[in-house]
Amino acid sequence: MLPPFAAGIFLAAPMAAIMSTINAQLLQSSATIIKDLYLNIRPDQMQNETRLKRMSAVITLVLGALLLLAAWKPPEMIIWLNLLAFGGLEAVFLWPLVLGLYWERANAKGALSAMIVGGVLYAVLATLNIQYLGFHPIVPSLLLSLLAFLVGNRFGTSVPQATVLTTDK
Repeated sequence: MLPPFAAGIFLAAPMAAIMSTINAQLLQSSATIIKDLYLNIRPDQMQNETRLKRMSAVITLVLGALLLLAAWKPPEMIIWLNLLAFGGLEAVFLWPLVLGLYWERANAKGALSAMIVGGVLYAVLATLNIQYLGFHPIVPSLLLSLLAFLVGNRFGTSVPQATVLTTDK
C-alpha cells in the first residue's frame, strides 16, 4: 500500500500519458482532415489562416465529442471495434503477407485480389452477423481470400527474383 501522495504520483503519470496521446491524436486527425481532404478540394484556401484555424478547432471539437460518446460505454463497443479491426486486418493481409514472402510466384494482382475479397467479405459477414455453416466470419473470408489470391495471381506476372549478393567465395 502506497502513501496517498505516492499513489497520486503513480496514478498521475499514466493519466498524463493518456491525455498527451489523445491530445496528439486529436490534433493529428484534425490536421489530416484539413490538409488531406479540405485543402485538396479547395487549394485556394491554403492562404486563409484564420479559416483554417477555425476549422481545425471545430474539427478537433467534433472529433473529441465523438470520442467522448464512444467512451461512454467502452467495454462492449471497444471490444467489438477491436475484434472487427483485427479480423479485418487478418482477412486483408494474411495471404498477401504469407504468400508474398514464401511463394516465389506470388504477384501484386493476386495480393490485391485477396485483399479486396477478404476485406469486403469480412466486413459484410461481420456487419450482417452471418455465420456460414456456423463458422466465425473470418473463416470463409480467409478461404475465399486465398482463392482470390490464387485466381488473381493467374492474371499477373511474377517479379523476377533479385540477385542475392554474398561475400562467400
